[in-house]
Amino acid sequence: MPGSKKNEFQNIYNFNAETNAYVINVSLEDYSELFNGWDASPLRRKDLEPELLDYLEQAGTEIPLKEKIEICFHLPKTMHDVDKESKSLTGIQNNFKVVMFFINKTLKTNYRQLAIYVLMGTLFLVGAYVAKNLADLQILFSIMIEGLFIGGWFLMWEAFSLFFFESHETRRRKAIIKRFLDSNIYFQDTETK
Repeated sequence: MPGSKKNEFQNIYNFNAETNAYVINVSLEDYSELFNGWDASPLRRKDLEPELLDYLEQAGTEIPLKEKIEICFHLPKTMHDVDKESKSLTGIQNNFKVVMFFINKTLKTNYRQLAIYVLMGTLFLVGAYVAKNLADLQILFSIMIEGLFIGGWFLMWEAFSLFFFESHETRRRKAIIKRFLDSNIYFQDTETK
């Protein structure tokens, strides 16, 4: 029942029927809560607060990737500042772009390692089969051939593990961050009591 699954997410996250997107709500007391306090960069280049980024990524994993999302930051009405809001939105987008850059860099490194593992594993296995068929199997040579087989299969397993396990998580994170880059991010005033 796809409808009940959608209702389950609507119970956890608000749903904006006008945009057909789930809304990730974040309450703030001040614009400074968005960014890492230790980062001395200008506002448009600051890193997001790590706990905020973790929260957004967790919400991004809970809402299926096929669904649209919006991020709404709630601030007290007295804190409303158009200039800070604009700079904060630029900073948030820039931060997501930087995260995406490092994810792409990690994926490139993983794919390079994957190619090396497959190439070396194949060379080890082919070498072992060729040596096994050509050689007179003396004990030392037999041990060396077995070492080539073990090394070859180990490298193939590393390639398999890298592609299906490590890179899978990185590709999923990339999809989540890409969705943040494509989503509507806005601020909304809240009444203080």
